[in-house]
Amino acid sequence: MKYPLFALLLVALAAPVAAQTPPVPAFQFKCEDHANTQLRKTYCETRDLTLPAPPAGTPLSVDARLNGSITVRGWAGATVRVRALVQASSGELADARALAASVRISTSGHQVQAARANGSLDDWGVSYEVLVPTNTSLALHATNGGLRLENVQGTIRFETTNGGVQLLNLAGDVRGKTTNGSLALVLTGATWDGTGFDVQTTSGSIRCEVPATYAATLTARTTNGRVKASLAPATRKQLLPRSLMATFGKGGPQLRLATINGSIEVQQPAAGSSLAPGKE
Repeated sequence: MKYPLFALLLVALAAPVAAQTPPVPAFQFKCEDHANTQLRKTYCETRDLTLPAPPAGTPLSVDARLNGSITVRGWAGATVRVRALVQASSGELADARALAASVRISTSGHQVQAARANGSLDDWGVSYEVLVPTNTSLALHATNGGLRLENVQGTIRFETTNGGVQLLNLAGDVRGKTTNGSLALVLTGATWDGTGFDVQTTSGSIRCEVPATYAATLTARTTNGRVKASLAPATRKQLLPRSLMATFGKGGPQLRLATINGSIEVQQPAAGSSLAPGKE
């Protein structure tokens, strides 16, 4: 009778530890059906990787160049989890499959990047979905692909050439740009937690959603476009056709938005109401 009692004691001791383990969010990236033609076939596969989180002060670098997008989401775990979606195309499906197999993904030195075995950049691309501990600094690079960042705090730098950028519930020191693409930002909480952000696009619109009660200072400028703002009555602002300076609450961290060829829209609901992301 001693052994069953001892086993039950072990289970009882282990249960609280198991309960503290955060659930792993499910990856959202998956291969889609492609409309193959007689001349072109596309093959897709996913690869899941786990690597240690970078130490404080060291960014996790994700490079999706030449053809690929990046999605980063913060989670309560202590490791970095990556899903790489590898796509390749060729005249024959077997050749496309072989091309995808030749793509090598490196994760050394807290850098995630891919390369084809023979060095060619043609006819293949890798997109990344990355789950990181919430407090993780990032350095993200893409060329032909969009960026999406959610629930991350740290020193964040990003750049893409042809792709839109979505920033949701971020904090820290965030700076980045896209050349041909729009920017969408959703702020949360009572204020920006950190230094602030400075984001810009060359050819694209910007939309920023601010909570009804917030504390920060925002500057928005466009060269060839218009600035539109729908702000809570208590928000102090100076709105001109191509610029906006707004002080939310008592002010605070500096938030900067800029575009050259595009419009800017800043939305803030009145106190007591809410604004659903992406909705008027």
